[in-house]
Parts: sequence; structure tokens; C-alpha cells
Amino acid sequence: MCGSSTLIEVVEGRVRLLTYDLSRYRRPDGVCEPAWLPVFYNPAAVLSRDFSVLVASALNLKEAVVLDALSGTGVRALRYCSEVGSISKCFANDIDSRAYELIVRNIALNNLQEKVEAVNEDANVVMYKLKKSGVRVDLVDIDPYGSPAPFIRAASWAVKNGGYIGITATDMASLSGARPSSGSRRYWCNLVPTDVSKTMALRVLVGYAARVAAELDRSIEPLTYSISSYFARVFYRVRKGARRADSMLSKSMGYLKYCSVCGFREFSHQIEEVKCSVCGSRVSYVGPLWIDGLTDRELVEKSKGVLEAFTYMSTINQLAKMLACQAAEVSDKPLVPYDVVQLSSKLKVNSPRVEKVVECLKLLGCRAARHCGTTTTIGTDCSYRDVVSCIKQLTSK
Repeated sequence: MCGSSTLIEVVEGRVRLLTYDLSRYRRPDGVCEPAWLPVFYNPAAVLSRDFSVLVASALNLKEAVVLDALSGTGVRALRYCSEVGSISKCFANDIDSRAYELIVRNIALNNLQEKVEAVNEDANVVMYKLKKSGVRVDLVDIDPYGSPAPFIRAASWAVKNGGYIGITATDMASLSGARPSSGSRRYWCNLVPTDVSKTMALRVLVGYAARVAAELDRSIEPLTYSISSYFARVFYRVRKGARRADSMLSKSMGYLKYCSVCGFREFSHQIEEVKCSVCGSRVSYVGPLWIDGLTDRELVEKSKGVLEAFTYMSTINQLAKMLACQAAEVSDKPLVPYDVVQLSSKLKVNSPRVEKVVECLKLLGCRAARHCGTTTTIGTDCSYRDVVSCIKQLTSK
């Protein structure tokens, strides 16, 4: 593949950034992947980075230290230190020497030499080194190309007690069950294709992070997330303590009991009956995965409150919609996911409007909300039979 190594300057958020010109790396058929650049930078991931800056601001950290463990051009570390006033120090690390050199140039370009330190090391090694040297890292950011699984253990070890981890996964096919063998191998769980692939991807990712943390006598508390067709990103708090870890595992980890024939599903803490209670078909147990809440009411409200400070972001409308959706999704009970269109198809009825199904379930006294990042998926603590009843009732009118 041919391409010029000429750097161009772009502006993202409040920082200027030297990066390679992606258009010069196109194949003759027009396809061009950010991974083909000498130093990785994905301009399409600006929503993920805007979201990260917003969340870090809402966390209201004091003189915080942040590690951007897989930094590429350094864009995340630069934006954290430039746009979040409570962050005083960022380590921008990348094992690739070309990336390290570009990070150094980008730090100078933004006059952030006093706040951002470039590091040229393996991501796991730098996390263990920071831990050993006594550096209290408030936020570890893991944003790899592909799976974050190889880095979550070191991040869980390096972050301070009560600190935060933000992880991104772009291997959505593996996480969601579309590629069951690779996902099961990578995230230590049984995966099968379902009709709620994005929601499963998020819960598998959080569940994996929880189990890794528990091995280190730590627990996690999911706070907020962002999800699209090609990535899932979640922020969570890490706390030390074996009892906390035991409590988290017993309360928040489990399985999705799923029937691919009739669409029945429910969360379960353990594998029990293998036959569907509705149609008698054999069910699958997806997991172990996170079956508890994925959002924290306080942080979502704080994020909504500080959003007006980021009107310069190109994705501000998307962020506002995301936060509104998550505010509606907050629940004390696990919300089981259903795809309204797919379930309607199994029931052989026309699909009603998703918001009407949500309203119907609420009238039954249940919690119900649209799942963020999807157009046809809802979450509810109503039973499968109640969901079916609402769909049939709405389509008979």
C-alpha cells in the first residue's frame, strides 16, 4: 500500500494535532483504515473522545493524574489536560517509537510540556511501573484497536482505590456473539448470537472487567457508557476489598437465559433449566456477564450539568441525546433487553412503535426505557409475557 508520510494539522476539541493524512492511504477501491497509518488516529472516533472529556469533567477530580495507556498521536491525553481543569498530569504512552516521537511534537504544539509526559513503553509494563513507583493514578484510559482484554488486569492493579477506568472495545463482532468462538475465548464466557447484540456486547465487556477486578480483590461500579455499531466504551469506578468483590459477584454477575425460537429471555444468577418455559425449546445461557445497572444516576446528572461548557464540541447534540437516554435507563432493578422488531417478527405480528411499547410497560408498573445506541431495543423489568402482551395489544388496535 502506497502513501505519503506527510503530516497534516487538524483541530479536535481544544487541541491542535499533527497526524498522518488518512486520504493518502486509500486503496484503489477507496477503502482506508486508520490502522494503516504509521501512527494510529481515527477521526471518526471523536464522539468517543468528546464523551471521555465530558465524563472526566463530571467526575470532578482534584489535581488528578491520568494515564492514556495506548496513546497513538497523544490526542486523548492532550485533550484531557487541555479541556478538563481538574486534571493536573497526563502520561501519554505508546510502545511504538514513531508514535512516541509524534506525541512529543504534539505536546510541544499545544504548549503542554508542564502537564503531559510522553512515555515509550508497553502499556501493561507502564501501568505496573507506575504502581510500583507509588504514582496514584486517578483515571486509566484504555483505548486500543480491537479488544481491551489484554490490558484490563494491569489497569485494575494500577488505578488507585476509588479511581476510575475507561475502556473501549472495537471488536464488536466478538463481544456481541456474532463470532461466538472468538468472543468466548477472549472474554471467558459462553456467547451465542442474539437479537440484542449491542446490549450483550456492553454487558459482556463490563462482566469481563468485573471478573478480572475480582481476581485482584477489587470491585467495579459501572457509571456511564457510549455505544455504536463499531465500538463500546464504558467508565467504571474501582474499589479495593475482597468483601466488596464477593458482593459484586453474587449480586451483579449472571447469565441471560435466551430462547432463539420464541424470544423468551430473563436474567439468571446461575444455569438452571435448559428448556424454555414458554415453548419447550432448548435455551442458551449467555455469560457470565453483568446483569446489574450500567449507569450511575448522579454521574449522568452531573454530566448533563457540565455539558453546556462544551458547546464547542461537534458532537454536543449526540452527547445530549445520549445522556437523556441514560437518565431514563437508570434503574434499581436489572432491565432485560428486548428488540421490539425482532420479537414482533417471532410473534408474527407487525411491529408497534418502540415508544408505545415502553409506555405500555410503564402502565403495568414496570421500569422500561429505550436502550442507548440502538433504535429498536428496550430494557424492562417486566416479564416476557408482559412484553408479549403489550406488543400484541398495540398491534391489534
